[in-house]
Amino acid sequence: MKISLNLFTNSTLSAPRTDIIQRTYDSFCETFGNEYPVTVWCDPHPNYKQGKYYIEALQKIFPFVHKTESLSDGYVKAVNSPYNDDYMFMLEHDWEFNKTLIKHSLEEIIAVMSAHGIYHLRFNKRQNIVHGWDIGLEERSVGSFKYCRTSCLSNNPHIIHVGRYREKCLPLIQVKSGSKGIEENLTHVGLVGAIYGGLNYPATVKHQDGRRSR
Repeated sequence: MKISLNLFTNSTLSAPRTDIIQRTYDSFCETFGNEYPVTVWCDPHPNYKQGKYYIEALQKIFPFVHKTESLSDGYVKAVNSPYNDDYMFMLEHDWEFNKTLIKHSLEEIIAVMSAHGIYHLRFNKRQNIVHGWDIGLEERSVGSFKYCRTSCLSNNPHIIHVGRYREKCLPLIQVKSGSKGIEENLTHVGLVGAIYGGLNYPATVKHQDGRRSR
């Protein structure tokens, strides 16, 4: 089973510094391991003057860095990439994992996804409760593994089954500027995603808000 990591970033106020995306990548590796091939998709906006230099700095750290026009543009290109991955971890550049609350390896999580036909599983930035776009949550258990079914397919750090995602979700995504075109198109439209952990489980990721970091 082939699993890859896709990192999505853009040139913000802090560009060309790479410390934000480096912290995110380090947090991922500390939680899940560093053996997964990684590709970076970089939008040189909105700090376009520094965009070129940010991409050059990223190329010194990561083996594959591709220029994009927006988050949705990079996301579509990643899903359509010819690498034949079975699963992809989709991760924007400014998140931190709470590894003490993530009790399963990436392979264990994906085994549950495979057995139960889950094509989108995310890690939540808040407690698993009915709130915001999560208007209804249903807890499911697979042995000691618990997750919540949801009709909200958020951009929070998540894993996708590439084949099913291409079939069910990709046709609904629109390539737009900035960060638009993905999660709002996939929420409350008949799709079913999953959230790691059962009802009331604590937040497993923290948003660092790279747009405002200098």
